[in-house]
Amino acid sequence: MARRRLFVLGSLFLCLALAFAVTVLRANREDEIIKYTLYIGLNDQDTYRQEIESEEAEEIVTEIILRYADGFTRMWAKGAYKDGEGVVTFENTLIYEFLYTSDEQVNGIMDEVLLALNQSSILVETKRVDSKFYGGVQP
Repeated sequence: MARRRLFVLGSLFLCLALAFAVTVLRANREDEIIKYTLYIGLNDQDTYRQEIESEEAEEIVTEIILRYADGFTRMWAKGAYKDGEGVVTFENTLIYEFLYTSDEQVNGIMDEVLLALNQSSILVETKRVDSKFYGGVQP
């Protein structure tokens, strides 16, 4: 009888511990969102050369993005890739990061940018991150 009581109490404790753990995990995930990073090379897909000046491409992409998203972080980079024949191509690359956006918004951005810059593809990286706005200490 004592064994049975101990087993029941142990099982009850385990169930409560699991319920608590699930609650804590869910609470910690409230700030977790998906961060999207787009890598947009500027070489034309047909000529393998940059046909649109960097500043103009930046303006085009920024205008498209602001139709879909409320904000972004933009950076410049130099990228390189090897084609199917092993030829290395270097290109200027625009990098945009987004928080608080959806797959649909990002896909809409990429669809328009592909056409506007005559690109064959855009690399998109997704990562789960914790994010929040900090407003400082309130008096």
